[in-house]
Amino acid sequence: MSKKLDDKENDFSSKREIAEHKIVLENEELIVTHWVFNPGEQTGWHLHELDYMPIQLSTGKLMFEFPDGRTREIDYVPKTASLVKAPLEHNAINTSNEKVVALEIEFKK
Repeated sequence: MSKKLDDKENDFSSKREIAEHKIVLENEELIVTHWVFNPGEQTGWHLHELDYMPIQLSTGKLMFEFPDGRTREIDYVPKTASLVKAPLEHNAINTSNEKVVALEIEFKK
């Protein structure tokens, strides 16, 4: 599972609520987490130490913040996925006016 980075929280991000998330499956090969972001909620700063695949289950928009100050917005399209290589440090924020729902599959092997 990704490693939470409490020391990265700044005044602005620390005031945002953390999105609802729950591990729905974990075994020796992978971890599957279900995420539900209400508008304005975030993941909090974290480090992905494992490659992972986010699967978009809703519409909406997430903005990703990176340690070097860059940001990137992703428009969510249901039933789409991507593969992300570790390590990756970031914070994700729902910048839309609707719930954003996703599954995140982290690969242990």
